[in-house]
Amino acid sequence: MKHLSAAPFASIFLLVLSVLTALPAAAVDDTEQPKPSRSMTSPEARNNNPEGEGLSKSAPSRLGKADRSFMTKAAGNGLYEIEAATLAARRASNPHVKSYAATLVRDHQQALEGLKRVAVEHNYPLPDHLAPDRRKMVERLDALSGKAFDRAFVRQVGIQGHEADIRLFQRADRATRTPDLKAWIEKTLPSLQDHLKHALELQVG
Repeated sequence: MKHLSAAPFASIFLLVLSVLTALPAAAVDDTEQPKPSRSMTSPEARNNNPEGEGLSKSAPSRLGKADRSFMTKAAGNGLYEIEAATLAARRASNPHVKSYAATLVRDHQQALEGLKRVAVEHNYPLPDHLAPDRRKMVERLDALSGKAFDRAFVRQVGIQGHEADIRLFQRADRATRTPDLKAWIEKTLPSLQDHLKHALELQVG
């Protein structure tokens, strides 16, 4: 019986070994490919500010704590005054109160739009609905009618609300170092002072 040479078997063995050795390396190369990261502008990455579409949650606001607190309060007050004044523009029995309410709706909507633009610039989401305590205040107004409604609206929104607004804005104007926010405050404050003056002049019998 002829003995086969070992050379062919050695060659085949080395060929198979080289193939088997190459397989894990290929697998490693395949699994270690970097996974694509989530886009910063994907819907999941955006903040919850309806006016801040496209702004990333991970982009921190440049505003200080005092500025953020002021903007949140100012936006909440604006939403409340718009809601109450919208109600009064429909329900007031005194034509002067009705006209005053329509002015508040217009001016506070314009002011709130300006504040939203500042908020978007600084990637800071503002409230977009009434706080529960403010909702209850509007509901109490809504339960009134006639002269009682007119008096409550002028006192609660026209006088008390604007007195609180003016104090809030004056403190923020002194404290803020944010140029566009300061400009918005100084543009809005005279309107608030006019609203208070007008409310004090209203005669509700």
